[in-house]
Amino acid sequence: MSEHPTDEDPDRPSSPPSKRTRTRILKFVGVLVVLALLYYSLFVLLPSELDWATVWADLQALSAWQIAALVGSGLLAIVALGWTSKASLPDLTLYQGTESSATSQLSAFVFPPPADMAIRFAMYRTYGFSDEQSAVAVLIAMVARYAMVVVMPLIGMALVLIAGLGTWSALWWFLGIGLVFGLLLWLVLRVVHSDAAAHRVGAWLQRVASRVIRWFHRTPPDDLENSVVDFGRRTRSTVDRNGRSLVISNVAWGLSNALVMLLCLRFSSVSAASVPLAAVVLTAGLIMAINMLPIPGKDALAVSWIAAILGLTSSTDVSNLGTAMLLYRLVTWILPMPVGAVFFLLWRGRVRRNKAAEVTTA
Repeated sequence: MSEHPTDEDPDRPSSPPSKRTRTRILKFVGVLVVLALLYYSLFVLLPSELDWATVWADLQALSAWQIAALVGSGLLAIVALGWTSKASLPDLTLYQGTESSATSQLSAFVFPPPADMAIRFAMYRTYGFSDEQSAVAVLIAMVARYAMVVVMPLIGMALVLIAGLGTWSALWWFLGIGLVFGLLLWLVLRVVHSDAAAHRVGAWLQRVASRVIRWFHRTPPDDLENSVVDFGRRTRSTVDRNGRSLVISNVAWGLSNALVMLLCLRFSSVSAASVPLAAVVLTAGLIMAINMLPIPGKDALAVSWIAAILGLTSSTDVSNLGTAMLLYRLVTWILPMPVGAVFFLLWRGRVRRNKAAEVTTA
């Protein structure tokens, strides 16, 4: 009797799956993840955020050209966000920046940060950038995005004050927030351009963090100073080379959101007399800031907050403002989902073809 194991021998070790099979499995799982995200977003998360009956009624009230204008403004905001990605990574193309940012947006609506940044990092690697370049680009994009979330309300407040629509309290808020933001921006730029300043800021953060963390009886980190210095050195070349593009692209992203807000307000019968253009920019900035807050039910609270800030007292204006907020949510939250899914599938298909070409030429 043969001593070699046969096909029927249960002790014979099973052969591992081929590389092609594993690749197909990973691709299939990737598609399932995208479909699961879309299903969860559209049929689980959205019903808790939006009243579909109201959504449908609002959409039916729009004309074809109004819907086209809203979709076009939403796509412009997606491209503007892609431009910010391009500015954060020299040699990245606008298409690659838009593809990576749109794909990361698909998961950002469901998973908390930094899940979207991890996806960008993975996509940058497939574009041929090193781990170092990809990590620095993700970090710069994240810092610039959060900075713009603060800048947009400041721009709106400045426009409101220039137009003579603000109060003394608004002026003091603008000066206070602007002073704090200007100081933080100055410190960041000092860290980027000076190792000595980075060491001083890092040492100060180390002392503050140690005191605060010890209050909670936890062991504070001992490498904050080195982390700050490392951040400055890594981002220095990109800021020096693309600093102007970083500023312009992020401002363009903020203003593109203001354009979406303008269309949503006007298409919801909120006139310029109730909310003038300067107040529109302020409203867009406030919504961008509110969307970053981890507050349950923030969409419902946003209408009353903004109505109070804008001084809207008419029930009709407040109701129309709610409709505008709903349309804004649709354009800036739902539209990026299918767009991100399309970009993800295009990216996966291209990666698959590139791997197949590498196998063929090997």
